[in-house]
Amino acid sequence: MKQLKAWAINVSLMLSSLGLGVGLSEVGLRLAQIEGLPKKLQQHSEFSPAFYMMSDPERGWQNRPNAKGWQRKEGEAYIQINSEGLRDTPNGTRRDRNYPKVKPENTFRIAVLGDSFTFAAQVPIEQTYTSILEENLTTCKAFNGKNIEVINFGVEGYGTAQELLTLRQRVWDYQPDLVLLAFYIGNDVIDNSKALENNHYRPFFVYKNGELVPDYSFRDLGLEYSDRYLITLADRFPAWLVNHSRILQVAKKAELELKKRNAVQHFNTVTAQVFQSPTDKKWQEAWQITDDLIVMMQEEVIEKNSDFLLIAIADPIQVHPDEKEREAYQIALDVKDYDYPDKRLKELSENHNIPILSLTQLFLSYGKDNQTCLHGFENSGLCTGHWNPQGHQLAAQLINQKLCQTYSKQ
Repeated sequence: MKQLKAWAINVSLMLSSLGLGVGLSEVGLRLAQIEGLPKKLQQHSEFSPAFYMMSDPERGWQNRPNAKGWQRKEGEAYIQINSEGLRDTPNGTRRDRNYPKVKPENTFRIAVLGDSFTFAAQVPIEQTYTSILEENLTTCKAFNGKNIEVINFGVEGYGTAQELLTLRQRVWDYQPDLVLLAFYIGNDVIDNSKALENNHYRPFFVYKNGELVPDYSFRDLGLEYSDRYLITLADRFPAWLVNHSRILQVAKKAELELKKRNAVQHFNTVTAQVFQSPTDKKWQEAWQITDDLIVMMQEEVIEKNSDFLLIAIADPIQVHPDEKEREAYQIALDVKDYDYPDKRLKELSENHNIPILSLTQLFLSYGKDNQTCLHGFENSGLCTGHWNPQGHQLAAQLINQKLCQTYSKQ
């Protein structure tokens, strides 16, 4: 009995000391004006990493209708979204940017699905490859003088899964004659994998009874899962506690800074694995899901009596004009084969009769011949990131050539 009483006293003293220590730490941090991260993200908060984006219950997020403003983080451009969630020309000065859903007569309409390379917030809308393609195709004799419309359905961060859902939910309203899928080698395979992708605040496609079906479980997640690798210990505590505890706020800030540094290395390591034949189950499934999504998209396009074209967009390192930079990256991250993704997509194309245009070798040759970067900007770094105006110009030129050749044979 005496031992039990002594144990209870010791526990009480320990808890009292701990409570006193926590209290003094709280007071000390506040007196020292040491700030942390004061709020925990709530469930079902608005997903808006940019002013022109918003949450969407079907696709995770979408372009925000009627949003407008400047983007200057990478390149510089004025962004304006029309009422249908499509990127528009500032002040509506271009009639052909507000496309009616009913396709006009004598019109060949192209719908482009893609991610940030297609949305292209880094350059003015007139310099995007979709806008340039629309202008260039008007001179293509294969279209017999038809009015050409190229509608940009690109949304930043989208993978093939979200693009397939966009096709089903948005694109068919516009009655396209041709659907272009702009596939970004750098992260689209990762985006399609629930096991590899860091952002779980999005729909995925998963296998169920051997069939690939949509998974909307993101609807039940908190917004912190928009980057699951950056969830801290503090995020596991109740929101009211995090919001009122300076200790948890400071701890969260310190842990988050460390995780962000580690996340950069993690991202580079994961991305490098796209350049090799998958050896583990996660990557094998990621590639299989990707292959199946592309095939599903083509089949649905054909069912609608439209044409389909897969465009493979290279990762910046694949087309870096400096051979030494590519070699250094290859050694540092143990890259096996820069050409593997293109080979894989070509094999898929041949097995399923999917028309494809790979931009990798064409961009690499142009960059090396002209010693110029087709990616990057002065304010964010050259030869990295997204296409600059030269990159968009070249992409439009190559797609224009492909389409003119294809339709001249029909």
